[in-house]
Amino acid sequence: MSHQLLVAILLWAVALWRLPSLSHSRKQRALEVAFVSLAAAMTFEVAPVERWTDALTGAPSTAYLLKHLLGVVSAAAVLDFVIAVVRPQGLLPRPRWAVRAAALFLLTVTFLLAPHDRRAPEGFLVDQRNSNWALLHLGVFTLYIGIAMAVAAWLFIQAARHTPDRWVRAGHGLLGVGCAIGLLYALQRTAYLWSMASGQPTAAQAHSAAHTSTVLKVAAIITIIVGSCLPPLSPVVKTTSQRRALAALAPLWRGLTAAVPSVVLETEIAEGRWGLRLNRCLIEIADASLALREYVPADMQARAEAMAASTGAKGERQAAIAEAGWLRAAAEIAAVSRPCAGDHPELGGVGKDPDAELRWLRRVSAAYDRSSAVAAFATAEAARAGTQEDLEPSAP
Repeated sequence: MSHQLLVAILLWAVALWRLPSLSHSRKQRALEVAFVSLAAAMTFEVAPVERWTDALTGAPSTAYLLKHLLGVVSAAAVLDFVIAVVRPQGLLPRPRWAVRAAALFLLTVTFLLAPHDRRAPEGFLVDQRNSNWALLHLGVFTLYIGIAMAVAAWLFIQAARHTPDRWVRAGHGLLGVGCAIGLLYALQRTAYLWSMASGQPTAAQAHSAAHTSTVLKVAAIITIIVGSCLPPLSPVVKTTSQRRALAALAPLWRGLTAAVPSVVLETEIAEGRWGLRLNRCLIEIADASLALREYVPADMQARAEAMAASTGAKGERQAAIAEAGWLRAAAEIAAVSRPCAGDHPELGGVGKDPDAELRWLRRVSAAYDRSSAVAAFATAEAARAGTQEDLEPSAP
């Protein structure tokens, strides 16, 4: 199987995968046009398709012309996409359309003016009777690709620098690298065209140049494909992370809200709104924790810390075990007792940023659910609280 066919299949697969994005936004439509055009251009490089196209039209090298026309459309669409990302208000839309139309027109005219047997590369790159029209055709194509890739590479790099989402940032960065490789491809082709204009390259030189351009072209396409596939993964990864966080927090949420059911909000959240579900879970855990701390004295926190230290845990894990201990004890005490007067334990998640708070609560939830030391501490503290309450004199 030829590399042209493999790349074409890959491009068509990506184009079909992104097909639903046609109805999303202008920038997504531009990217879909880029992939469909590039997939079609690579398809015309496949030898059987090239021969069938020439036979169907009756004109030699028609597939060669179509490949270059589609290449310009694809490069222009990539430029449209990155401009829509970086500068939604637009960037010289009329001049860009004029340059695009001029490039397509010149490609067609120079192709038609070139001798029929000198249109395709194998017909004029090493032959002594080079066609200036054929060389001009290649020059127009290479110049447009080079300019488009240079501008797109610069804009993608700017987009990557200002994007907070790491998956989108990585995707834009790879798209910038892919466009930079596309610029190298255009520069390499330009250098070879210059050598053709100033002298006659040998067959070995022509073969070496063709191999280099193929490697650069395929590398650019693969990098652009990978870069374009990373941003759509961001919501998938985010949703998966939110669902895992909810599952990790479930033991802590169940234990605390069972003791203080009044903190649970009544409003239903639609299925699939995992971000809202996670935010609600965090709010209810915080509210329940604040309510439950009123049932235990401040000195219980010191005993919980001593219990956590006895487990051999270190750092934040030890602190999470301590917090899980007094929270579980508070949940058990709240079921049979009243709030107590005086000072109360301090919550460990106060003052943390959202990501740090979520990591902290996941540690607390794990200890709350799985630590035997936490369970034993809570049972002992609940029994102690019951004993103390029994010893208190009854009100007259």
